[in-house]
Amino acid sequence: MMQIRSTLLHAWAILKTMSLRRICNAVRLVSSYLLSYYGAQFKLSGQPMAFAIEPTSMCNLKCPECPTGANLLKRPRGFMDIQHYGKLLKQLSPELMYLNLYVQGEPLMHPQFANMVVQASKLKLFTSTSTNGHYMTPTLAQQLVEGGLTRLIFSVDGTSQESYGLYRVGGSFHKVKQAMIDIARAKQRARSAYPIVVMQFIVFQHNEHELPYVQKLANSLKVDKLEIKTAQLNAFGKMRPPLNVKYSRYSDELGKVLKSTPNNRCWRQWHSATATWDGRFSPCCYDKDALHSFGNTNEQTVPQIWHGSKSINFKKQIFKNSAEHEMCRNCTDGQKLFN
Repeated sequence: MMQIRSTLLHAWAILKTMSLRRICNAVRLVSSYLLSYYGAQFKLSGQPMAFAIEPTSMCNLKCPECPTGANLLKRPRGFMDIQHYGKLLKQLSPELMYLNLYVQGEPLMHPQFANMVVQASKLKLFTSTSTNGHYMTPTLAQQLVEGGLTRLIFSVDGTSQESYGLYRVGGSFHKVKQAMIDIARAKQRARSAYPIVVMQFIVFQHNEHELPYVQKLANSLKVDKLEIKTAQLNAFGKMRPPLNVKYSRYSDELGKVLKSTPNNRCWRQWHSATATWDGRFSPCCYDKDALHSFGNTNEQTVPQIWHGSKSINFKKQIFKNSAEHEMCRNCTDGQKLFN
């Protein structure tokens, strides 16, 4: 029942973003992707229909599999300028439908995060963010509900402080539970079904024994959806994949070999992109350090970068040999025609 309700809420929110211009743009993106994929003609039409904007690359936790938490992020740390954010929305919104307000970092640390949500909601965008919950307050919860946030993901990788703290290093299990309670109360006061609250549980070897209890925790916190997620492991990390292969994206016990390999296609490259807090326009969120940046939104417009030579050449390379890129070798998204 929880899954059905969240699916309906998600679908209704997407429908409300639609306009004739946005629908036509989506059709152009799909058709150009299919033409390119099947080799009839390499073409990129339209503008991004989904986009991820990084409010900040700063974070309060030290998660060992995250380059930010492990202090291994090679690019500068900082917060997106709110004026630049507004400029990005103005360029994107005519065709955009879906906006992720997170990449690296803890988005709620941005002092104007609630304002970011309000600006996007006024443009009838589906807005989503992911948080560790530590910066949530009753006041901020009310602002996010009233501001029109569509989806809110809480990272809760344990059912006790002991297991939660093994990955969310420096985090408080009590605080993240209280954050979800604050949101539930704010929704109740506003008599709103949104944001859709998702409790995300990343499965590792140390917490897989808690899977039978996760649903009970989700129910007690009145979330709309429980999402069990496989872990993305990195060479610098120390976490181990679960023993139950059903919950692992890897075929080996050390988490080095993906069950399937990149297959030289990626729908994500045709319909979405990412902007870091300082304007670096990168192909997707797997490019943690923006090493494949196509340009900077402080210097060029989104359409100029999206249809620029760096963007086009990268997409051509994906079709030839996506495994050439490290970020693609540890990605499970490119396993279907549309991911």
